[in-house]
Amino acid sequence: MTKSTLFDRLNQELEAFGKKAQAALDEGKLQIELLRVRRRQDHAARELGLIFHRRERGSPVEARRIEALMLRLDDLQSEIARLEQQIAQSRRAPGPGSAQNAPTTVSSESTEPPTGD
Repeated sequence: MTKSTLFDRLNQELEAFGKKAQAALDEGKLQIELLRVRRRQDHAARELGLIFHRRERGSPVEARRIEALMLRLDDLQSEIARLEQQIAQSRRAPGPGSAQNAPTTVSSESTEPPTGD
């Protein structure tokens, strides 16, 4: 093997390693975002449960508050489904510089319809 082919081979291996490392980092970012959204979902579900408890115990409860929490839970569930889908895609095809694997900013005001489970 000549020096140039050895360096070419080393360069190729380093590039492949870099791509795998970047894919792992991207998936890690998605996993962290998924945990954050699940935490927000848990908080909203807890809050809704407390409202139902108060209502059952005779305290006045605003129906608008219940509806708002139900909508928030629906939005968060669709965000969770979207993130889980992105994670599954990144595991199937960790391509180099793939835009579909890049994490996106998540908001609780998702316009995507919930997926049927």
